[in-house]
Amino acid sequence: MSTSSADQHRDVIHRWVASFNAHDAVGVAALYGQDAWVVHPAYRQPLRGRKPVQDDTRAYMVALPNVSAELNRVVVDQDCAAAQVTVRGVHAGLLVLATGTRPPTGRPLEFTVALFCRFGPEGEIVEEHRYYDVDDIRGQLGDAEHRR
Repeated sequence: MSTSSADQHRDVIHRWVASFNAHDAVGVAALYGQDAWVVHPAYRQPLRGRKPVQDDTRAYMVALPNVSAELNRVVVDQDCAAAQVTVRGVHAGLLVLATGTRPPTGRPLEFTVALFCRFGPEGEIVEEHRYYDVDDIRGQLGDAEHRR
């Protein structure tokens, strides 16, 4: 892989975080290929295409209106990148989790997300696997059986 490809992939991850922090769901979705698919802990089936990615991103911004993301690290190898991101916000809207939707609690949330992305020939994200600890989030929202 050329240095320029590695730099391009790293730049996409940085733009993902910048768009997310700007609450720009359209900007986040634009970083994905038209037929991209995202495996996500909140959904039984992968998200397919830009529109579902945009809708999911917007849903986070509704659930956590002051949401922010901090890029902790990114590693690029060939056509793939792995990133660790810390997400913070106050739960003030409906939140979609794998276990169902949660009404607002007013509680602060902070959790780490691991993103594993594969890039297409034009530098767009064509495949992503997203991981985070749903039980930790549930505990932060007040579920007694999930508190640590």
